[in-house]
Amino acid sequence: MRRKPLAVTACALSIALIAPVGARADVLTEYQRLAERRLHPAPLVPIAVPSSVGPIDRTVEVSGGRGKNGYLIRFVHRVPGGLPDAIIALERGPFRSMKAALGEARRLGFRKRSTRIRGHSGYLLTRHGQRSLTWVEDGLVFSIATGTTKKVSLKHLRATAASLDHLEREYIGSSYDSNTDANYGAVMVTTEHTVTGTVEWSPACVLPDGSPGVARSGHADVTLLPRRANAFSFDIARYLVGSDPWSGSVAGTIAPNAMALQLQATGSFDGSTCDSGPVSLALDKRAL
Repeated sequence: MRRKPLAVTACALSIALIAPVGARADVLTEYQRLAERRLHPAPLVPIAVPSSVGPIDRTVEVSGGRGKNGYLIRFVHRVPGGLPDAIIALERGPFRSMKAALGEARRLGFRKRSTRIRGHSGYLLTRHGQRSLTWVEDGLVFSIATGTTKKVSLKHLRATAASLDHLEREYIGSSYDSNTDANYGAVMVTTEHTVTGTVEWSPACVLPDGSPGVARSGHADVTLLPRRANAFSFDIARYLVGSDPWSGSVAGTIAPNAMALQLQATGSFDGSTCDSGPVSLALDKRAL
């Protein structure tokens, strides 16, 4: 017999904190999808979560919220077997005003206490086994809540709220050299203070005698990498995916309508040398 999900109404979120087992998500995929909606004001998204619902790149789930500019972001930690044991849910725009949010909380039997959240006036709403921080920012009502208070404390909710950063845009670009079959590409999404993305390379390889070798590919992933104003950089070996011994670096500059990326990747495989040399990529500010 199919087990019925346990619905936990998350006070001002007024949603079911249900955690069905689904496909693995990641920050790049989920935040890119949200960026493609072109919401205004720009979405606020967490760039750090407590360990109880981490790691962030394996527990994030984004879906549409109520209202034209609404969205819902959940972080669902699961124990072996797939059952959730810790959940944090952030929703923007579940109510048109704080008055409406408090009215719903009162109807559901929540106690309220005035508090400050991210420098804004707000409320801590509680009832047995449930806790929420609710406030207004960017002219919209936000709620960050949990129905798993044994694993997610009020301190955890406040820390997640404090990490919220405005989401910017997604960027994509690639290049191909028909003479050598060398391929390069990148997909990135930015917040005001971080960069998340994947960079791929497949340079021409040569054998010791100078003849063409077997092509090798590699890629590196970064998740919520801190940026310095409009610039960022990282070492390929530190963020390399897979066991191939690639080395090199990636550096980027974020402009209003594009991202300029420079990369160089080098590796040696079974006597073949694969070296991209300096490569420049222009990543356009557009949806995939």
